[in-house]
Amino acid sequence: MSAMDFFSQTYIAIRGPTGAPQSPLETIAKLADRLGPSTLLSDRRASILALKGLAKDYKLRSAVGDHALRGLLDVLENDAEVDPDIALPVVETLNLLCDSEDDPSTKTLGPKFMDVILENDKAVHKLLVLASQQAFTPRTATLKLLGVLLKQRRAKTQQYFLTLPTGPAIALAMLDDPREMMRNGQYLSFARVA
Repeated sequence: MSAMDFFSQTYIAIRGPTGAPQSPLETIAKLADRLGPSTLLSDRRASILALKGLAKDYKLRSAVGDHALRGLLDVLENDAEVDPDIALPVVETLNLLCDSEDDPSTKTLGPKFMDVILENDKAVHKLLVLASQQAFTPRTATLKLLGVLLKQRRAKTQQYFLTLPTGPAIALAMLDDPREMMRNGQYLSFARVA
């Protein structure tokens, strides 16, 4: 898919079929609907990128989480492991929804969305699988999200490490990673508490 096609599809998704302006909530709802498995992978990817951009706005973060979180988790479960181009934006969007330290007005949103993520066994196990992959950028984004989950919901997140047969091996692999960035900072602290 060319860059032009990608931007054209995203523009059409936001603009709507009639070209009439939409409210941000209508746009978010439409983008969330495009996360279903019946749509093309490229459409899901474009929708996630648009939702990620909208989630950066503190005023829209709640609406993105309320309308699209379940769809984002479905994409994480079904597409992220096989398509690194969708893995990174979906994990980054989940990071935006869960990390509420940057704005006090959204302090209650992060824990609310974390609880939804941690209720979904398959999604958390998929995060652990992504954390063990070698692709650097999706792996660091995944480790950042797991670090946020561990910081706020330690017992529940650690429980997933214990129930996944490869959970301890994933934590040890992070500690043994030859890349300095992966061994330092929050990534290493994540592996130590896991």
